[in-house]
Amino acid sequence: MTDHNEAFKRLASEAADGKYTRRQILAGAMALGLSAAAVSEILSSATYAQEATPGASPAASPALPTIVPIVGKELTKDDIAAAIESEGEVTVGNWTYTANDQLVSRFQDYVKQAYGKDIKLNYEASQSPSTYLTALYTAVGAGENSPYDVMAIEENYWAEAQLQQTQQNTKLMEDYLPSPLIPNAQRVVQNFQHVPTSIAFQASATPGINYHKDKASFLTDWKDLADPQLKGKLLLWMPGDITGGGMLLGLAASLGYDYKNEDQMKQTIDFAADNIGPNAIKYTADNSEGQQLFKSGVADVVTFWNSMARQQYLDGVEDAAFLVAASGQYMVNGYMWIPVKPKHPVLAQIFIDWRLSDDAQFPDIDSWGITKGSWSELQEGILGPSYEGDIPDWIKDDYYNFYPTSEQLAAKYKQVDWDYYAAHQKDWNDYWLQKIGL
Repeated sequence: MTDHNEAFKRLASEAADGKYTRRQILAGAMALGLSAAAVSEILSSATYAQEATPGASPAASPALPTIVPIVGKELTKDDIAAAIESEGEVTVGNWTYTANDQLVSRFQDYVKQAYGKDIKLNYEASQSPSTYLTALYTAVGAGENSPYDVMAIEENYWAEAQLQQTQQNTKLMEDYLPSPLIPNAQRVVQNFQHVPTSIAFQASATPGINYHKDKASFLTDWKDLADPQLKGKLLLWMPGDITGGGMLLGLAASLGYDYKNEDQMKQTIDFAADNIGPNAIKYTADNSEGQQLFKSGVADVVTFWNSMARQQYLDGVEDAAFLVAASGQYMVNGYMWIPVKPKHPVLAQIFIDWRLSDDAQFPDIDSWGITKGSWSELQEGILGPSYEGDIPDWIKDDYYNFYPTSEQLAAKYKQVDWDYYAAHQKDWNDYWLQKIGL
């Protein structure tokens, strides 16, 4: 066996003594670059430690030297702890979850339990992530560090930054995958990764039609939003970001159009403004307003993310439903990437790993102190086979009533050509805003 160096021997000995879980052994082996035969030898003689409670086990490989991306240095676990103490905080650009406060607290507690360090998670929350890109472009143009350590936003914004990099010949994001600080990345199936720059933390997010099913049973597809029965009962998302962009993609498919055909997209936007717009109560960019108007019954239909119907249903709105459009749904999952020159690169990677952990993907509602509705915002489908056993008992029998199966994802959920979208979405939104006088 050629892998019998000192680090291999130490890992094999400590694994045999029951110091590590199977997942930690695999992470350590990855960090050392061991061969499959060497890993098999270690596992065959290992005594596995019991898995720690959610959020309590270290994200990094156990006490082994690791080359950390961005930092570019070999770090032991003690070195990583020292780096965490030095960085002290991490800034993440994300969305307005109802459980934002609990998410922040849970991650801070995790770092304390795993590394013995107190840190602060600055969790920027917006339903308009384009503002994050604007701030990033400004900082890069001024030669400054990125104002964010992690972007945890929709895939299209990653594509937009990629396009901007190419057009401006300016680096906007770091290469960080694979990373020994992110062993959970190995659990995510390949079609949810853009190695080396980003990885999904959602599997089935899609903008669509949330409706009261007893009042809007005539809905089958996006074009049905023009039905006169919805006059004064429809709340539309404001054009300008991917929530509205998802509506345009879906509406084009509903009308039998190709979103890559400029004339057909113009006709799609004309239909949205001229045929659907008159039914609208208003256009909004405020998630809480959408939630309130839907729950009160002022709005029978709200164009927003599929998580809204789940949250409303689980929080007591029994007739809340999400329409899987007859023409299909475009997937717009959240991806995590690290902007260029982050101030806190170690904590950035630790956050990404934690966001892919069992604790963050399938939060325990009692430990987190959240409602089932808030849980349904944080949980957005299964990223890989290893997560399937995490579905909690309280929703196990109904899980696939709220989330698509792998077969449904393949049949009804469609991929977007993000390069094309990034190159054309501004023109679409500008024309749509012009049409509705905003």
